[in-house]
Amino acid sequence: LAAWFLLSDGFTTVTSTALLFGKTQLHMSATSLIIVGILTNAVGILGALIWPRIQRFFGLTNKRVVILLVILCSLIPMYGCLGFLPIFRDKALSEDELLTVTRFGGLTTQGEMYGLAIFFGLVYGAFQAYARALYAEIIPPNEAARWYALYSITDKSSSFVGPLVVGLIADATGNIRYAFFFLVAMIWIAVPLLSIVDVDRGREDARAYR
Repeated sequence: LAAWFLLSDGFTTVTSTALLFGKTQLHMSATSLIIVGILTNAVGILGALIWPRIQRFFGLTNKRVVILLVILCSLIPMYGCLGFLPIFRDKALSEDELLTVTRFGGLTTQGEMYGLAIFFGLVYGAFQAYARALYAEIIPPNEAARWYALYSITDKSSSFVGPLVVGLIADATGNIRYAFFFLVAMIWIAVPLLSIVDVDRGREDARAYR
């Protein structure tokens, strides 16, 4: 639940930050942003169908799939951080122009946003399913309603943290791209928490729960 607190907020904040970044930094139209949202949701269905096949092919547990999906998701804000590198900027431009005009790479073009929307959809759709499947393995039998209510509360109670911090970073720096560093950290903090979850012991504790 501690990992889910961070990840549910982190994943949704990646979505909102990316859309805001596309509007303010890449100057994408409302229609383009709607297409990005549709792409993410449509591909999310495909991701939820593909990942079980990948899991069976490599013989992965639900826990390992969740950790892999989390790592893959962290690549999206990492890619955005690359936009600070000089190799993605046109050195002939003035310092003010460098903030808005860059070369391809590091999430500096609208085309990249569409590609990242597809990538995120493949990861996020499967993550939602596998996070719940992993949780189902370690909750007491015949107690699903009670424990998934706690799961939902954990999800909703974290929903303000990411947007709040992103807003503070954007206000303090004047550049929302800096928020990508926060998102990378937020997602990666959850990885150690997931790695120490003992699923076998969780099952035993769940069966012994009264």
